[in-house]
Amino acid sequence: MKRLTAILFLFMMTTVPSFAQETIPSRITEVTLFSNQAQITREATVQAKKGLNEFSIEVGAFRVDSDSVSAKVFGEGEIYGVQLKQIHLKESPQKNIKELEKKIEDLQRMLRSLQNEKKILEKKEAFLGSLIDFSKTQIPQDMKTQFPKTEDLKEALSFLTDEFEAIRTKKESLEIEFEEGNKELAVLKRELASLRNRRQKIKRVIEILFNSKKDQGLKIMTSYVVGGAYWGPLYKADVPLDLKEVNLKMFSKMRQKTGEDWNDTSLRISNIIPIRGIQLPSLGSWLLDLTPAKRKRALSKGMSRVAEESDMMLDAQSAPMASGEMKEAELASAVRKELPLSFEYELPRKITIESQDKDTVLPLFSKILEGTFFYHTVPRVSPLSFLVCRTSADKELLGGPLNVHFGGRFVGKTFLNEKKAGQEFDLNLGADREVKVRREKIKDKIKETFFGKIQRGTIVRELAYKITLENLKGKPISIEIIDSIPVSRTDKIVVKDLVVTPTPKKENYQDKEGVMLWAFDIKPGEEEEINIEFVITYPKDTPVYGL
Repeated sequence: MKRLTAILFLFMMTTVPSFAQETIPSRITEVTLFSNQAQITREATVQAKKGLNEFSIEVGAFRVDSDSVSAKVFGEGEIYGVQLKQIHLKESPQKNIKELEKKIEDLQRMLRSLQNEKKILEKKEAFLGSLIDFSKTQIPQDMKTQFPKTEDLKEALSFLTDEFEAIRTKKESLEIEFEEGNKELAVLKRELASLRNRRQKIKRVIEILFNSKKDQGLKIMTSYVVGGAYWGPLYKADVPLDLKEVNLKMFSKMRQKTGEDWNDTSLRISNIIPIRGIQLPSLGSWLLDLTPAKRKRALSKGMSRVAEESDMMLDAQSAPMASGEMKEAELASAVRKELPLSFEYELPRKITIESQDKDTVLPLFSKILEGTFFYHTVPRVSPLSFLVCRTSADKELLGGPLNVHFGGRFVGKTFLNEKKAGQEFDLNLGADREVKVRREKIKDKIKETFFGKIQRGTIVRELAYKITLENLKGKPISIEIIDSIPVSRTDKIVVKDLVVTPTPKKENYQDKEGVMLWAFDIKPGEEEEINIEFVITYPKDTPVYGL
């Protein structure tokens, strides 16, 4: 049966009229951008003859995944084959590369013209200088006539002054123009280097073999995946002065250096993780063994490397209006579509993104986060107090940079880590100088024996710290303070006689041994204190790490 099918196909190939291969014009109509690649959809229309037609649609991208190429033909007939072909050329086929090369060539020609003009000015300047030098030499006797008139001398001096000034002004203008031209030339060369494929110059076409049942007009849609395109989330948090909510806006910061311009194209942003050689995990037997120390270290190091690689994979995806004023325009948002494996955002309008080495930032969504506002400080690490909003995440929040605007003013930037849906997190809104925090060591004393002169083999050291909180704002605040006491990892070091006032709200906070959390409500102009005292004993002449 297989042989019969092959014979019939060969017979059809020899009997059905065949037409010469035709490269048909097409345009990119749709782009789906992933974290590290993009899927491109091209459309074309063409007239087909009855019988076998061979169409070629040119692709301008530098890197195309040949396994991703597909095509749809809308018309009466059958598709016999779709494949990506590469044709080696002497010159690069990309239009934008040719345009850059032309710009560089024109700019270099202009710079050479400026240099020539500067040389002419320098010769004029030298000639005028020679006239002055000549006037300083003694004039031969037979050339002497009557002494020049005062008016003639003034006119000559005025001429020389004007000429020197004009030359100086023109030279300065040429030098500025030459410097700016060199800067532009360097930018164009960097951009060209980032786009040019230096190894080989290839024209890529998608070849479609179609058997048409009649003479007809066809619509062809091709799809392929390209490299050199990527995006990541960028957030902006707008916090009003009344601290009622946080308006969180998510943008996509993208860059595309695919070799093709996306002109007037529908764009979708996807957070799906493209599969590239990822296999389903498997579980082996749980074995117990007495592992030698050396092997244990190697095993630990190997597991750490696996964990880091897994993290890298996840990271890769990973004021009131016054009356009479005009209403502020809202941020344009993309249309969200939930797919089985990801979210996808479709931009509300068609856009144009050229293939070049620059970022494009487009809005995806805006949402109101409700939460609790308070201050957060860790005085052992930093003397600053940070205003935070404790809120909950949803599954749309990915990890990315966060720019914070407070009352319409940019106050700084931080990073929003990726969270699980429903997970509570603290949104950092910046430091506040009006909430003062001081951490002081008020006692560091080595206890002596009863007689005071007999040395012992053990050091007994008394330590005390005081944390002072002061509210300089004109309204009450809520603040969380995190501090810690030392925790011994050996029986040779003992921490005892711990006295903490006031009692912390939580001990071993976030499952960290020795870490404590306090929470206060402080009125305007008032202070709160935390006192921590403890005694440490350790062997004499033995350094203690961390003390």
